Amino acid sequence: MKEIIVAASIVLGGLLLWGYLHRERSFRFRERAVLTGGELEFFFRLRDALPECVICPQVAVAALIEPTGAGPLRHKALASIGGKRVGYAVFDESMQLLAVVEYDHHGRRKRSDVLRDAWFASAGVRTIRFHAKHLPNEGMIKSRIFAHSKPNSHYIDYQLGREGESKPSKALWPNTVNAHP
Repeated sequence: MKEIIVAASIVLGGLLLWGYLHRERSFRFRERAVLTGGELEFFFRLRDALPECVICPQVAVAALIEPTGAGPLRHKALASIGGKRVGYAVFDESMQLLAVVEYDHHGRRKRSDVLRDAWFASAGVRTIRFHAKHLPNEGMIKSRIFAHSKPNSHYIDYQLGREGESKPSKALWPNTVNAHP
């Protein structure tokens, strides 16, 4: 009889322990900064340069553009932009999108950046990139945002030289410049 009581208490204790360890727990969250360091400094620089505009940081691509068409191709396009964000979206007073501004830390454009820029270009939205090492002044930001670009311009890339002039990139993927002579 003692053995049955011991065995039953062990089984009961095991069930209680298993129930305690597998109980449904609530999720815990903590606050997260939207912008940090240089991104925050660049946000304030954009805001000071464009007081008549609304600057929105970390905006979802799907909130700015949507694929055209219907069916499986549209669903595939939606899946490709899902979860992606842009650095800053610049709107005028009537909340019309003027441009998408990216604050780049890397020296060369990635293929994913080129693809994202093509998405926006196909929707008629300009993408302007500024390099973190060569931050422009307020006047340069304003002139880039309000500059009228060619209608089919896929990419506007401004890397500031020593004298302050802007130089567009020469190749889409610098490591493949000489791939096709």
